[in-house]
Amino acid sequence: IIVANANAAAGDAFVSMSLSLAKPAGVSLDIITVEQAAEKLTSGKLDHKKVMVVLGNTAETLAFVEKVPGISVINYGGIAQKEGAQQFGKAIYLTEQEIADSQALKAKGIRLEMRQVPAHSAELLNDKL
Repeated sequence: IIVANANAAAGDAFVSMSLSLAKPAGVSLDIITVEQAAEKLTSGKLDHKKVMVVLGNTAETLAFVEKVPGISVINYGGIAQKEGAQQFGKAIYLTEQEIADSQALKAKGIRLEMRQVPAHSAELLNDKL
């Protein structure tokens, strides 16, 4: 199951269609809000399934982690370059707010990895914050 839950995407038909086309065959997809995803994951109904959660930004990630206990690793697959952002990895550019969010995640004992695709080795963001 892939749960992609960016609040902006939850009501966007184009984003829903695009994500649906991008997922592997046989994998279910829920596009729901951060709150709905947290409720779904803490309900116990998905305890026997592998779940990948895709979040839209560091603020949503921090909000999600505060609602779902037990998250130990988060992967930053790519955060686009923007004005005022500092580069931390090949495809990871963080603004001051994103750095603060990431430091809050790190303070919770979460391992923050940077990896665009599974075939690449993970680079540890924690050491660069």
